[in-house]
Amino acid sequence: MSEILWQQSEVVYVDLLEGDRECHARFQTPEDAQAIINAHMEIKKKHCWTLEILCDDHEQRYWQNILVDRQAKLNQPHEEKRGTEKLITKAEKIRLAKTQQASKHIRFSEYD
Repeated sequence: MSEILWQQSEVVYVDLLEGDRECHARFQTPEDAQAIINAHMEIKKKHCWTLEILCDDHEQRYWQNILVDRQAKLNQPHEEKRGTEKLITKAEKIRLAKTQQASKHIRFSEYD
């Protein structure tokens, strides 16, 4: 998507999750965003997209969602392991995965 928009204006950031039907693209300047809107008919014909510039409440909600998501990410608990402790934990996970893989048995029965 960003490659298509990039042909008209410089895209700074694309906010899109896999499976989403809605996408937000940020541009360097308001003029860059307006250039995309001016090319809207060509883009709509080619890709069946609907484009609009967020303003007022819609823009405010978009930035509020970004701040909420960022805060949620920063507040997630995480263990900080360093050095040898981190390597030991990683090695244990690998060993456990290999043990589980090795413990899978294929059983043959003469009645199959």
